[in-house]
Amino acid sequence: MKWLFGLLLVAGALVAVAGTIFIFFGREQTWRTIAGDPDLGPFDLTAPERSGRPNDALLCTPGLCDGAAVDAELPVYAMAPGDLIDALRQAIEAQPDRKRRVDDGSDAAALRYVTWTETMRFPDTNQFLAVDLGEGRTGLIAYARAQLGYSDAGNNRARLQRWTGAFPAANPSGD
Repeated sequence: MKWLFGLLLVAGALVAVAGTIFIFFGREQTWRTIAGDPDLGPFDLTAPERSGRPNDALLCTPGLCDGAAVDAELPVYAMAPGDLIDALRQAIEAQPDRKRRVDDGSDAAALRYVTWTETMRFPDTNQFLAVDLGEGRTGLIAYARAQLGYSDAGNNRARLQRWTGAFPAANPSGD
């Protein structure tokens, strides 16, 4: 029985040390040390392949993500791709989420952010691509994936839906 008490004492001490490091070193820096750069880099949105785990989310204008399981459909927008991305960027920047833009801005039709959950600061990469559909119409592909863990309890999908729904749909054409 003494060995069990000793084992519990050691385990408790390890948890206390880990918690202290987590708090004083910082949650974001702790995850960066454990898992690397929180930006998972660009994801090929022209041919999206899901991770197979319940910690990613894909939203698409119909016809842009054929063959991939889509979590929700996005409208067709009556604006140029660059204008759509700019409206989305402004809407994202206005949101209270802990976020940082990580793409270099060289592609006017694309956007990528890293976000962190509020409590544990788990990092997620969020990426957007506006696709010219012709005749002044643009489609949108939005993908978010978690860096850590197996499931995100639907947080990536909820964030993408909040962000894509946060700006005036710029006269969606209803297609």
